[in-house]
Amino acid sequence: MPRDRTPADTPRAAARRTSPSRRAAAGLAALVLAVACGPADGPAAPDAPRRNLVVVLVDTLRADHLGFHGYARDTSPFLDELAAEGVVFERAYSPSAFTRESVAALLTGRLPSLSGSLGWYAAPSDDLPTLGESYQAAGYRTGFFTTTIMLGNERFTRGFDDVDQMVEKGGVSGMGHELTERALRFVRDAGDEPFMMYVHYFDPHGPYEPPEALYTRFADEVFADPIGLYTELRPRVPEYVAQGFGPGDPRYEDQQVRYDAEIVDTDDAIRALVDGLREAGVADDTTLVLTSDHGEEFLEHGFVEHAWTLYEESVHVPLVVWDPSRLPPARVSRPVSLVDVVPTVTALHGVSRDGRPTDGHVLLDVSGAPSPPAVPVVSELLVQHRNVVRSVVVGPWKYLQARRWLNPVQRSVICRAERKHELAAQERPFDPWSPVVHEELYDLSQDPGERRDLSGTEPTQLARMREVLAALERRAKEVAPGQQGRADEQEMDQEMLDAIKAIGY
Repeated sequence: MPRDRTPADTPRAAARRTSPSRRAAAGLAALVLAVACGPADGPAAPDAPRRNLVVVLVDTLRADHLGFHGYARDTSPFLDELAAEGVVFERAYSPSAFTRESVAALLTGRLPSLSGSLGWYAAPSDDLPTLGESYQAAGYRTGFFTTTIMLGNERFTRGFDDVDQMVEKGGVSGMGHELTERALRFVRDAGDEPFMMYVHYFDPHGPYEPPEALYTRFADEVFADPIGLYTELRPRVPEYVAQGFGPGDPRYEDQQVRYDAEIVDTDDAIRALVDGLREAGVADDTTLVLTSDHGEEFLEHGFVEHAWTLYEESVHVPLVVWDPSRLPPARVSRPVSLVDVVPTVTALHGVSRDGRPTDGHVLLDVSGAPSPPAVPVVSELLVQHRNVVRSVVVGPWKYLQARRWLNPVQRSVICRAERKHELAAQERPFDPWSPVVHEELYDLSQDPGERRDLSGTEPTQLARMREVLAALERRAKEVAPGQQGRADEQEMDQEMLDAIKAIGY
């Protein structure tokens, strides 16, 4: 049986709940204005040295399964060391729970609704500069290295000189060290040139297939009869739950152990990456950003996997900025978003964005001190054959608003449907601003597990949070009027359909 299971509802540090007041109302009005108008460009660091940038993204890594976020299992010994030396944003949110939407937002600094990079075929829009293009234009050598099939659209790799998408089929686990070596070869080839690279580790994305030696760190022995996440569990979640599947059930515990063991494997691969930077003599001249595209569900709200909801387990992700020769360690409790990465690193490095605005904000001032503004943090999941839902975090409050909402039974039915991707394509275009069909409101300071929906008892706060999304809708229809509900479709042959099926899509 597994050992050391940590409850999913372990409280995290959050702001204390306060009662509504005139001052709070004025403050939220300012936040709504920030969403409606968008942020101003942050200042670039004057005469900043040409420092290297490494963006490390670990797919499907929820923050609360890491030691530096309070997890009891020792899943992340090296990442914990990195966090102790870096700036940790304790309440970082992914822009989406779906990889393509999330990574497109990370690379451009723009939310899905405001860029048109939304839905199943989301990719950075042609009219938005990517992180790679900005650094390439500044004279950096740029590299893009992944072990996922989800970023094959060439729009993701615009501006990258060296591109290696190392897998051609889905569900390939255990390639973290190969990815690390590929990235380090790029570093060695760069020589004395400044470089920027994006490194995307696939594990702990399902199917969870860790090495046995890592599995038995958290369990006495390998469970003999595991459930297939995509082939068995997801298509019949309600049935399994009715049979007792959940915390304490050996089948459930096996899923968590497998997931955690894959985190350990990736942690070791990232250790090798940083060791390689040190051996190459470039670590002291490098800023490293560690994050994830989304988290993973383990029945906290009745379902599994990801890209279905925007609850904390799906969008609360790690975000660490590590540059110990320049930035002193710090922990920041204010909510931030991954759309803040582009303005933050370009400001730190003095890299021009040619005056192009983002939806993010500079999180570290030119001296390196954390300075995230108090603004709403928005996440969006706009995959038309799943849930179409947005969330807003303001201080301790979190609001979810869905334009399409499937309960766990309906989600399992979708997962059993054949040809769901072809059917989804036939639904296009769809309206991501269709009428609201579902709402929830939570006070995370009192209810970090999002168990007590307050939408029926906090009408004033509910109205304020609704207005944040109303402002976003007005702005989206102004800045991206022709792109709502559309993104370029890609022809997928049977080989690609089989590949994405292997990783749950």
